[in-house]
Formats: sequence, structure tokens, C-alpha cells
Amino acid sequence: MEHTSEEESEISDSEIDEHKDKIYAQLRSKKLKVQYGEKIFRCPFCLGKKKQDYNVKDLLQHASGIGAAQKRKPRVRAAHLALAEYVKNDLGSSLEPSLQLAIVEYKPPKIEEEKFVWPWMGILVNLPADLMDTNFVRESEHMLKSQLSRFRPCEVTILLDSKGQTDHSIIKFAEDWTGFKDALAFEKHFIVEQYSKTDWNRRNCRMDDLYGWLARSDDYNSHGTIGEHLRKIGVLKSIGDQEHERTERIAHFTRQMEEKNKHLQELELKNNQNAMKLDSMMKEKDRMVEEHNEKIRKMQEDARRNSSKIVEDNQRLQQELKTRREQAIRRHKQLEELARKSNIDRAKVEAEKEKNANENVLLDLATLKHQKAREELRQLLKKHEQEKEDAFRRQYKLEEDLTSKQNLEMELAQLRGKLEVMKHMGAEADTTSKEFDKVSEELKEKDEQLEAMESANQALIIVERRTNDELEQAKKELIQICIISIVLLIFY
Repeated sequence: MEHTSEEESEISDSEIDEHKDKIYAQLRSKKLKVQYGEKIFRCPFCLGKKKQDYNVKDLLQHASGIGAAQKRKPRVRAAHLALAEYVKNDLGSSLEPSLQLAIVEYKPPKIEEEKFVWPWMGILVNLPADLMDTNFVRESEHMLKSQLSRFRPCEVTILLDSKGQTDHSIIKFAEDWTGFKDALAFEKHFIVEQYSKTDWNRRNCRMDDLYGWLARSDDYNSHGTIGEHLRKIGVLKSIGDQEHERTERIAHFTRQMEEKNKHLQELELKNNQNAMKLDSMMKEKDRMVEEHNEKIRKMQEDARRNSSKIVEDNQRLQQELKTRREQAIRRHKQLEELARKSNIDRAKVEAEKEKNANENVLLDLATLKHQKAREELRQLLKKHEQEKEDAFRRQYKLEEDLTSKQNLEMELAQLRGKLEVMKHMGAEADTTSKEFDKVSEELKEKDEQLEAMESANQALIIVERRTNDELEQAKKELIQICIISIVLLIFY
């Protein structure tokens, strides 16, 4: 079956392989006739007015040459590539080995991406006379920026040549994709109005208005003020380059975030461990405080019992001395009365009276000593109470200082953790650097406060121990006074 020359829709370069496979299947199924004799072959796609006969070698060269020709239409190249593959694979027994290597493989042409100047730049030429006054360049740039405000330009620069004259302006847009969109809208506006770069490059172009376009590689590599300025402030990038950089930045930031998250997780774990240790320490502190308070309560109860016992014993001794003194007075009166009423031996009465007087003297002496002991006891009890109150105040102050110290240690731990996070994150911004310095200074002050508090606590602990020793000594003195009072009572 011969190939007809009817019109068929054209295909694109990307469809060549698919179309080649279809033609190859038709050749193998004999729908397209190639061989017309034992050694006579014809191209079913190049029939024309005059049919040309080929041998296998010439037909392979014909099919391979047209299949590799870039100037041929994609449909024609696909058909001849299929024919070359058919000749090689299905008629290969008729070929010599050297001819089999002559087949040219089709390789799709590499399309180079269009490159733009980045940051995205627009070019304006044919500036009106009112904008070309070199004495008012800044005012002209501001006026141009206002006229182009709908395209949101970031900066407008009017270029001056070596002679100080100007006829060009560079429009700078934002560096992101929004800026690229604005730059494309800028170029599209001039294309629609027929004041684009193509229109500017035509002969006899209109000179009645501005011409503008988006800066590309040809502008970047051009001679003159435009090319020099573009090379000075920008670089060439394709959309693929920009997207690749964006992907790289995202990947870089993602890695940074993963590293920072990992470090933050480590800090969080460390913080949880410190919190558990702190909780355990607080429980231990509460237990020790409770034990200390219980010990103090017992000491207070013992002191109260001892004081009550001493006071009771003192009162009992005083009452016994009073009773014995009263008995001695009554005895003295009885002896005097007996001496008046009876004829008893006066010598014996006088001896009894002398003995009774001696007992009174001794009782008076015992009373004086007892009163002195009572006064010493009272002063000692007063001193004991004062020292006890002082000890309680110091104890309360010590507990307050201990709580303050623990709170300060917690603040220090938090500040050190915050400082560690800031060091890890990096002090890039000025405000972050100031905050870093502030935290460092605060941490230094807290360390100094903690050191001063520890010194004060050590001093309080020493005073507390000395006070406890004095209280023990006072207790011993009270016991000694009590013993003396009892001895006096027994002796007299």
C-alpha cells in the first residue's frame, strides 16, 4: 500500500517519538510498501512525481539524513526515523555491519531558557524633553515613578552618558515573583501599545512617546550606558535558575529548621530533666524544713516544760521557806510565852531561843539567796526568751533566704537556657543582639546576687549554730540554779 499525500495536521517536537512508533508499526504490518523487488526499494513518504528506486544502503542513508534534519517538519522527520529503524531492524540481513552504524539517532534539540536581568529590571527609552534636564534628575525620576505607579516600581534611575546627556531610564522592580509579575505587566503594556523593543528597533519608528521592555541577556551584554548599568547592579538569571535558587533556599531553611528543632528538643529534654531534679530538690527541701520545724517545736515544748517546772519548783521552794519561817516565828513566840508562864529552866529556854534565832538567821539567808536565785532565773528566762525569738527570726530569715536562693537559681537556669537558645539561633538582627547583651548582663547580675546570698546564708548558719550553743548553755545554767535552790531547801 502506498502512502497518500493528503494533508495531515502537523505535530510538535515532543510528539516525534510517538508518531515514529505508529509509522514503524505500519511499516512492519506492510500497510506501507517499501520493497518492490529483490533489491529495489522506495521511500513511501517521498513519492512525488517521479518514483526513485534505492538499494538498501541508499534507502538507509536517505531515511537517516531526513530524520536528522532539523529544518524538516516534525511529521516528516518522524516518518523517516521510523523508516530508518525498519530498514535497520527488519531489512538488516541485507546490510553490511559497517552500514548499520550509519543510522543517526534522533536527539531532541536542547532549548536554552530565556534569561532576564535580576533584580527584575525594565528599560525606558525615548524620554520626553521635560524629563531630560540634567539639573533636575531626581525630580524627573520621581515623576517617572509616579507615572508608572500601577506597575509598583521600587526604584527609577535616569542614566547619564559620558557627555552628561540622558535618554534612557532603568526601572527596578521587587526581587520576588510579585516583582516579576509587575515587570511582565510593564512590558505587556508597551507591547499592546506598540511601543515595545521590537517597535523601537524598527526603522522609522514613532518618536512621540516612551518605549519600554523587560531587560534580558541582550540588553545586559550590550554596549553603552544601559549595558554597563545593568552589569553593575544585576545578574542574568532564567526562571529555572530563580526557581532552583528558591528551592535551594527552602531546602537550606528546612535543614536549618530541622537542626534548630532538634536542638530545641534537646533543650526541652534537658529542661524537663532539670525540672524533675528541681521538683525532687523542692520535695527534699520541704521534707527537711518539716523535720527542722518539728525539731524546733519539740525544743520549744521542752523549753516550756523546763521553764514551767523551774517556775513551779521555785514557787514550791519559796512556799516551803515561807512556811518554815512562819513555823520558826511561832516557835519563838511559844518559847517566850512558856518562859513567862512556867518555871522551866531558863538556861534551857535561852538555848532553845538561841537555836531558834539561828534558824531564823539561816532562813533569812536562804530567803535572800533564793530571792537572788529567783532574780537570776528571771533574767536568764528573759534572756532565753529573747534569744529564742532572735533564733526564730533568724530561722525565718534563713528560710526566706533559702527560698529566694532557690527562686534565683531557677531564674538563672531559665536565663542560661534562654542564652543558649539565642546563641544557637544566632544574633543576626540588631534587636536580637541587644536582647542577647541584656540577657547576658542580667545573668551576670543574678550570679553576683546568688554569690552574695550564699555568703549571707553561710553567716546566718554560723550565727544560728552559735545561738544554739548559747541556748544549750542557758539551759544548763537554769538546771544549775534549780539544783542550788533544791540544795538550799534541803540543807535548811
